[in-house]
Order: sequence, then structure tokens, then C-alpha cells
Amino acid sequence: MAVIALAGVPGSPGVTATALALLRTWPLEEGWRMLLAECDPDGGAVLSGALEGRVPADRGLRNLAVSSRRQGQELVASFWTQLIAVDSRPGAERNRLLLPGLTDPRQASSLSPVWGQLADLFTGIEQHQHDVLIDLGRSGAFGAGGVLAARAEAVLMVVRGTLRGVHAAKARVGMLHTALDSDSAAGSGVKGLAALLIAEGPYGQQEVSAELGIPVIATLPYRPKEAAVLSDGAPEDRRFASCELMRAARTAVDSIQRHVAEQRIRVAAPLHDRLGVSGHAR
Repeated sequence: MAVIALAGVPGSPGVTATALALLRTWPLEEGWRMLLAECDPDGGAVLSGALEGRVPADRGLRNLAVSSRRQGQELVASFWTQLIAVDSRPGAERNRLLLPGLTDPRQASSLSPVWGQLADLFTGIEQHQHDVLIDLGRSGAFGAGGVLAARAEAVLMVVRGTLRGVHAAKARVGMLHTALDSDSAAGSGVKGLAALLIAEGPYGQQEVSAELGIPVIATLPYRPKEAAVLSDGAPEDRRFASCELMRAARTAVDSIQRHVAEQRIRVAAPLHDRLGVSGHAR
């Protein structure tokens, strides 16, 4: 029961593949669904990547821009019609969904009114028994789309353990500190900021955490061939679900869920402090 934003850095891909790994391994209680929303202003990658163009590009984020010009309720109604099942095979459970992203980065300018309405929708989506992963790509956590990060319960920076990756992430983490501090009342604020480490390069969890000044809550192995199934639709054999990358993704999900639970307790504590034992405001 969470809204989690994932962000990356220039020159260090891996956010979408990471998001898809989490989507596929996230445990779902009966009746619940998991949604991946591609909110990268540079464009979506799942339709042409993992889904290999098998699904027509006639649904997604771009269509919500039309609804946003009308009343917000119409965007909400339109939102549910824009979702597709990631696994559409006959007999498959359609409980892991995708909101496809933009097909052309030039469309991003029309989405300024959409981001805030989407943030509102995601904040209340738990009542519809959905969890949400938001793929913000390399630039979506800033600018007009930054409201999605500010309203999330956790913002996870996907970083590789190389000098270049850590250096780029440090600058982005600094920018997020400023952005989340300025709107901390809306989401979990800076305390919700953490990192997911891709184990490429010489730097491990402790070194990356010390350099970035945020916790590294999970590590995923650097497995290009396995990641290519998620990023580019490479052939998937029957053993893929138990490969090293997917096993690590399951462990990462456990860590993310604990991180979100801690943020919920932390955010709820000030409200509890303002209430008397009987529940009446002081």
C-alpha cells in the first residue's frame, strides 16, 4: 500500500528495468493491483522495450493531457481507461498494470496541468486497492513533474556503484533535498529519500550511502542479459523468474516496504502527538 517514485541520473540507465523488476516481484494481496506509471518527460520505454511493440500505442499519459483541459474528475475517469496489463497472455492475472508514457518528448509541454492531478489521484489510489511505482526517469523528479516526487511516500534514486554514477547521483540528491524540503508536508519529505544500488563498479552500499548522505536500502546485481528482458524484451526462459536479478528484486521489495512503513509511522507521529489519549485535539 504505497506510492513510490524512482529517479535516475544522466548517463546511468536502469530506472525502467528496475521499476519493471519491482513491478513483477511485488507481492499482492487478494484483490490488489500494482501499477507502474511511466512519468518520464523524456518518453516511455516499456511499450517499445519489454512489450516489444505488441501493444498499440493508443493509450497512456498523452491522452490524459486532453482530459486535464477539462474538469479534474474527467481526468480521473480517463485515467482508468489508459491502463494496460503488463502480462496479457490468455489466463494471466491482469493485476500488474502499466500507464504507458509519452511516445515523443515534445509532448511533455502539454502535461504541465496533468502532474498535479496525477499526484492527487495517486495519493488516494489506495482506496482502489492499488500500489503505485512512478518511473520519473532522469529528469521527471524536477520541474513541473516534481510534484509526483514531493507527494510520494518514498523517492528512490537508482544509482550505479561507479565513480561516474555516484558523482551524478550526488548532484541529483542535493537537488532533491531542496525540492522535498520545500514541500515536505505533502509527502514523506527528505526522510523518504533513499537509494537503490546497481552493483556495477567498485563502490558498495556503505560507501555510496556515505557519499550521497542517504540510506542505500537495497542492491540489485549488474546483470545486463537479465536486465535486457525487462528493458528490451529479450527472450525470457522459464528460469527467468528465479534468476539472480529477480531474486534480488524480491529482497529489494521487502526493504522498500519496510522503508515505506517507517515513513508512515514517522509522518503519523506528529499527528498523534497533537491528539489526546481519547483522540480529541489538544
